[in-house]
Amino acid sequence: MMSLYVKNINNNIVVLYGNRESFRCRQRNRNSDGTKVDPLKFISYKGMLKEKNKWNKKIYYNLNYNTISKL
Repeated sequence: MMSLYVKNINNNIVVLYGNRESFRCRQRNRNSDGTKVDPLKFISYKGMLKEKNKWNKKIYYNLNYNTISKL
């Protein structure tokens, strides 16, 4: 399990816990109609701390992200 810091649609920060294959499949995924899924916006730990302190962003912790690979 690894933790990654991701920005959501509202530019709040989400901490996701999951394995590498789950995140990799999410980045390459397609919807049922064939359109591409919007990729996750990864940020670094230092970037997360800067945004938290500077812009007073909300941080959502302890979200598990585990998917089954299609590949």
